[in-house]
Amino acid sequence: MNYGLAVLIFSSVVFLTACKNNGSPYEAGNLAADDVCLDCGSPRKIVSLPQLENSLFTSGGRLFVSGQFNLYEIQRDGQEYRADALLPDGIGCSGMSEDKGILYALCSGSGGPTDFSGLYTMSLDDPLATPVFSYSLTGMTLPNGMVATPSGLYVTDGPVAIEPKIVHLTIDPADPTRVLAQDTWLSTLPDYPNGLAHHEGVLYVTFYRPGFGGQVTRLAINPDGTPGEPENIAPRGIMDDLTVVGDSLIVTDWQNGGLFQIDLAGGLRQETASNLFAQPSSVTIAGPPLFDEASILVTERYTGDGLWVLK
Repeated sequence: MNYGLAVLIFSSVVFLTACKNNGSPYEAGNLAADDVCLDCGSPRKIVSLPQLENSLFTSGGRLFVSGQFNLYEIQRDGQEYRADALLPDGIGCSGMSEDKGILYALCSGSGGPTDFSGLYTMSLDDPLATPVFSYSLTGMTLPNGMVATPSGLYVTDGPVAIEPKIVHLTIDPADPTRVLAQDTWLSTLPDYPNGLAHHEGVLYVTFYRPGFGGQVTRLAINPDGTPGEPENIAPRGIMDDLTVVGDSLIVTDWQNGGLFQIDLAGGLRQETASNLFAQPSSVTIAGPPLFDEASILVTERYTGDGLWVLK
């Protein structure tokens, strides 16, 4: 999400199908890096949704998307799809993650429609559960990217933060809906963090430095919990979210309207054409039971208006 450049805009989501079907990709790590194709097929709209921001396909095969106006679950009825709103009207959401059967979502706090400082939680084991407010993040301008790790939740404060940083939330081991502490894990000025992914004890973050462009950056989580030395691996323009696929990352190129795939050292593997999407904001893997084959989910933050599958 790039509020410094954004205006009130519509959103859409696009799917790119994988070149192969290796079974149900409940975790992106179940696919190899070469199991995805970024330029296969043509798009077909699934449902219409405004101003989407993030997406999450859970380990149990449920799909959630967040947007400026709500948090939605995508349901399948035969060959048709629908979006069920989970929160009262006007409660927008951004980053999402999953751990220990709990959905975590950053949703509207006390600061208005672009303040996502409220951490909401929901049991994924109960199909009738709805998200409930659990914790208020403090000292953050725009909580955005979020990822769950064995050591807790990490949240980016960007891309228009007063004090850009990555925050660590300590979760109660006896109650995954309870936050025990919030700490600044890494102050990042002059770089502004945005998207966030985790793989084998390493965080991968998209950063933007005004006037200099963006970077995908590796940040190891040291054994004592402190951050390792930042390592820039992929310079680009303005990027947003990213996801791990095998030993690679798929990244949204917000500025150029596409996706690109890199290995974990930053080497380019493949990319879409430019302007295939309108300011893509998130990317994630999806698959059965909602989709017949492995797919890549992409949300847009500009002129799009729905959920698409590219076949």
